Amino acid sequence: MKSNLKWLNAYIRPNKGLLVLATVLMIAESYANLAIIGLQQRLIDDVLIANQYEQLSYVLVLMIGAFIVYSFLFTFGPHTIHKTKASFTEHLVQDFMRHMYKIPASALQKERTGSYVHYVVNDIDRVGGMVANDAPRGLQQLAAALILFGIVGFNSPMILLFSLICCIVYVWLGRHFSIKLKAGAKKVQETRSDLIVHMEEGISSTREVIAYHRMEWESRIYDKFFKKYFHAVMEEGRLVNLQLISSEPIRWGITVFILCYGGYLVLQGQMSIGIFVILYQFSNQLVYTFQNLFNMIMEFSGKMASLDRIRRVMDGPTWIEGSQKIKGKIDTIQLSNITFNYEMDGDDILHGLYLDIPIGQKVAIVGSSGSGKSTIAQLLIRFHEPSEGQIIVNGHPLCDIDRADWSSRVAIVFQEPYLYPDTVKNNILMGMEGVSDEEVMHVCQIASIHDYILTLPDGYDTVIGERGITLSGGQRQRIAIARALIRNPELLILDEATSALDLITEREIQEKIDNYRKGKSTIIIAHRLSTVKNADCIFVLNKGEVAEKGKHDTLMLNREMYYQLVRSEEDILVRA
Repeated sequence: MKSNLKWLNAYIRPNKGLLVLATVLMIAESYANLAIIGLQQRLIDDVLIANQYEQLSYVLVLMIGAFIVYSFLFTFGPHTIHKTKASFTEHLVQDFMRHMYKIPASALQKERTGSYVHYVVNDIDRVGGMVANDAPRGLQQLAAALILFGIVGFNSPMILLFSLICCIVYVWLGRHFSIKLKAGAKKVQETRSDLIVHMEEGISSTREVIAYHRMEWESRIYDKFFKKYFHAVMEEGRLVNLQLISSEPIRWGITVFILCYGGYLVLQGQMSIGIFVILYQFSNQLVYTFQNLFNMIMEFSGKMASLDRIRRVMDGPTWIEGSQKIKGKIDTIQLSNITFNYEMDGDDILHGLYLDIPIGQKVAIVGSSGSGKSTIAQLLIRFHEPSEGQIIVNGHPLCDIDRADWSSRVAIVFQEPYLYPDTVKNNILMGMEGVSDEEVMHVCQIASIHDYILTLPDGYDTVIGERGITLSGGQRQRIAIARALIRNPELLILDEATSALDLITEREIQEKIDNYRKGKSTIIIAHRLSTVKNADCIFVLNKGEVAEKGKHDTLMLNREMYYQLVRSEEDILVRA
């Protein structure tokens, strides 16, 4: 509990002013409401019963003034709460997103995408409500309770004593149910998250489900997730109903006691009618106040479960940041004794790998499937850190180099690039500023996608579908190539970046890239060997180790692994 409050304080501090203002306004609203009720006693006892009608206008003015103040506070207080919640949530979401981009790829890929969406849309919103809404309203109820205790106790200690006993029972019930309700709320949130994640994935996979006629199968999976969610909701509802069954008799018991005991005092002449009327209202208000506090305690437990879920992500591991800047340009890149596996207890993908990447040249990394080609690319862009060994850049370990500095010098094109539901131009720029339309068109011409873009309804301003679904695989890859080229990186990595293209188009684009990046470092990870024949250096991987290296002609003369891979590819092309 203390650790959670300490953690939240970092986000409360920037919004402290708004939070204090909201709390003051809410407390003032309660006091204005109590003033309206209190003035009824003067109206009844001093004006109506005592026949002092000359005071009527004065009392009415006071009541109208109190009502105007109450109306203003009733409107402006919640507005301040909403503003506080928006500011608090914005800061928390920003930090959550910043942290998410620092989560190691291995950990990020284990979590389903929809889970992170649920954290932002649901859990952070609940925590924001707890801080910005529940805290001011809780203090409002507490402040009102203190005043009500004083008023009720001054006029009838017996009613106050009975109310106190009932309030103690309320508190006990709150503590009794809070642990179970927190566990129930956590279960509801988890099963709801699983359901939403599956719905998102189900919508994304609609094409495959229809193509394979697996609608019944998909429906059964949905039913399974929904039943788990439904069971969790019903269990939470059962606990809430138990809480209501326990608390409602107490509330009605107080009301009945006040009517009976207060009525008796009025009949005995020990209490005025005006005092009885406002005491009845104040006592009900006291019960209502404690009921609100009770409900807040119940909801607080559930919202703490959301906070626990957020902290589980934000307190989790992050990548090694690094602080050293690269001076000048990249001169050397060495992979020294690199061993890597995706799971700590899994087989090594790379094992004791040594690789000295020539700078300013076109380098190809080839090998059979599973030999570790793409793994090298992911290590170079720091998606993962080596299990053993180091990547050395300009004599410094890559893990010590500032990540932003390194990322500004490197660009990668994946085999399956992600495109946003935005314009073609924005997909290429991805937030880059100061780039002219001519520069964008130039890199698109190199990627052989310019002519196609011009055929689109709005050209470069055409909005493409989510994940680029309206484009073919080859068109998506070419836009991704243009995205990388526009950054003019020192190191360009093409990881099967043209695999969806036909051989002629692939060769055409490779020639354009070679001319555009002459004298710059380009690493091509290729499955089709015909596109890397002109590489300055070819590394052949086998089971995570370098089996051969050299130029195409030299490797062909060696008649070893590279030779066999080339011959196998040629045989496949002949049979095709």
